Amino acid sequence: MSAAVDFVFGVLAGGLAISMCWGLFWLVVVSLGVARRTCSWRPLANSLAVTLTPILFIWGLLKVRGEVQPGGGALFAGLAIMPIVLTWLAVRRRPDGRMAGTQMLDGVRQLVERLLGKHRECGGCGDEHGQDHGGCR
Repeated sequence: MSAAVDFVFGVLAGGLAISMCWGLFWLVVVSLGVARRTCSWRPLANSLAVTLTPILFIWGLLKVRGEVQPGGGALFAGLAIMPIVLTWLAVRRRPDGRMAGTQMLDGVRQLVERLLGKHRECGGCGDEHGQDHGGCR
């Protein structure tokens, strides 16, 4: 029974750790956007919440679980589940033939560029950033 609990704990902790890292990534990006005045404070608050919530859940899991036995194979197997699932989801083919991970990375890149005020087609700046900040960057 202890091995099953360790495995479930590992799966939950692994998923929460990935969520925390994702929130931390966006916290850094949005902080740069706020510093450059290319995005508002609301995304910063959302990123902070997405970073801190998994930390609180992991802390709660540790409190409920108590002492974790070092070197437990079931725990490490559970921790490996979420990266394996994410890798499997990333290599799936979408209906248009592209891999889902590639499509997601393209979306992330576009959102990062938008939050940081970088534009590719700076002919007419449809986002109206050009008027307030002296043109597109």
